[in-house]
Amino acid sequence: MSNQTKKEVYIRVIDIGGNGFRRGNVYGKEVDEKSIAVMPIEKIKIKERRRALSQLKEFAWAGVTSKTEAIVYSVAGVIENHDKIKISPNARFLDGLKLASLTFTETSLPSCVANDMEAGVFGMAALLPHEKYFMGITWSSGIGARVWVDEHILSPSEVGHMVLDSSLNAPICGCGKRGHAEAIIGGDAIKHQVKVETKKLGIKMPDNMHPCAFLDQEYQNGKKWAVDMYETIGLKMGIFLANIQTCFCLPLIVWKGKFALKALKLKGFKSCIRKAMKGVLIDSNWASPKKLRFRFTPGLNDKDAMIGAAKVFRTLKS
Repeated sequence: MSNQTKKEVYIRVIDIGGNGFRRGNVYGKEVDEKSIAVMPIEKIKIKERRRALSQLKEFAWAGVTSKTEAIVYSVAGVIENHDKIKISPNARFLDGLKLASLTFTETSLPSCVANDMEAGVFGMAALLPHEKYFMGITWSSGIGARVWVDEHILSPSEVGHMVLDSSLNAPICGCGKRGHAEAIIGGDAIKHQVKVETKKLGIKMPDNMHPCAFLDQEYQNGKKWAVDMYETIGLKMGIFLANIQTCFCLPLIVWKGKFALKALKLKGFKSCIRKAMKGVLIDSNWASPKKLRFRFTPGLNDKDAMIGAAKVFRTLKS
C-alpha cells in the first residue's frame, strides 16, 4: 500500500461470524493487511450477553483514530435498516440490538450493519467488475448466498435456511428451525456427521486434526465411508443449487468459505454436484459447465467481505 493511500481515511470493518470476530481497515478497494486481527470464538463469552457485547466493542473499536471514517459490521442473519440485528444464528447475543445506533452513540462515528452475504457479494462485484449477473455463496460453518444483478443485490434472501428435509427427525438449525440446508450441509453440520460416523465405525481421528480435514484426507485415500459421505453431500448440495437455478437460471456461481475452497478442489466432487443438479432440473443443460460456471472469489482472507462491507456503507451514504 502506498504512503499516499495510508494518509487517507479508512473504514473499520468487523466481521462477526460463526468462528469469532475479525476486523480490518479498508482504504478504497484495499484492505490494510497489517490491520487485520482475529478473536477466535473460543475466547468469546458467547453465552453471556453483556460480556460478549463488551468484548465485541473492545475488539471492534480498538485503535480507531481521527482517520476512521466509519465503523461497519458484517453479520450473518436478518438485519433491519442496516442497524438492528433482528436475529443472528451465529451471535445470538446480538439479537434485537441496534448495533449501528449503539456504535454511533458511544463513539460518535457513523456506522451501519450489513448482512454478511450482502457484504460478501458487494465485495465480489467490486473484485469481478465484468460479471454483471451471478450468485455469491459462502460455504463455511454455515451457508449463505445472494444474487447480484444490474449493480445491486436482488433481494435479502436467506437461502441457507431453505428446507431440504421436512421430516420430524430433521436436524435443528442454529436458527431453531428444522431441516434447513445449513443444518444439513453446512460445515458445522458435516463436522458433526464425521464425528458420528467415525465413532460408529470405530475409526480414530488424529487428535489435532479437524474432522472436515480428516474427511478430505480419507476421501482422497478412497475410503468408502468418506466417499459415500461426500456423495451424499454432493447430492444435497446439487438439489439445493438446482432449486435456486430453477428460479434464476444463473450463468455464474462465485464460491467462498473454508469448506467450499477445500471440497470443490477434490477430484470428482464438482461433477457430483452437477450430476445431482441435472437429475432435478427441468432442463439439465442449466447445470452444464457451459451454461453455469463455478469460480472462487478472488483474493485471500475474505477480503471481499471487508471491501464489500465498506462499499455497503458508501452506497448508503451516497
